[in-house]
Amino acid sequence: MFCLCVPLPVLVTVAALLAVKGGDTHWDFAGGDPVMVGAAIAGTEALLMSAVWALLDRAMHRHRLALSADSLEVKTSFYSRIVPLSELRLDEARVIDLDERTEFKPGVKTNGYAVPGFHSGHFRLRNREKAFVAIAGERRALWLPTARNAGLLLQPQQPDALLDRLRELATNPQRR
Repeated sequence: MFCLCVPLPVLVTVAALLAVKGGDTHWDFAGGDPVMVGAAIAGTEALLMSAVWALLDRAMHRHRLALSADSLEVKTSFYSRIVPLSELRLDEARVIDLDERTEFKPGVKTNGYAVPGFHSGHFRLRNREKAFVAIAGERRALWLPTARNAGLLLQPQQPDALLDRLRELATNPQRR
């Protein structure tokens, strides 16, 4: 992610400056010296892109799953969703292997954030179902359909244990 955010844009800018350098271009700052102008532009861009990278990196490490007495709260990158436990269709919920069940992989991003191996936010899955997705590169995921039209595709550390706990809470409300 760092390479995509910082060195790559700086290299593209340096290449563009080198291409322009051969032309009849006059620089109005840094004494008109093309090397100083290029260094100033590349340095400023590196600082700005480093800030963008830091923001995205921090967002990618924001994962939280909280189970309360009556709801499941999911926070991931820039997105969050609270689902009442009563809306979960736990009889249809299951732990899946995304390499085997490719129809559950995120397809079209409707309002989300995605880089290779990381998907966060609202997506249409390959099977065209809507889903709130919070996955980060693992094969195993928990599919939780809801009574509303969008399910949850999550990757908790222990998907089987979470599903068991959700089913336990659904069958024994006094244990909440």
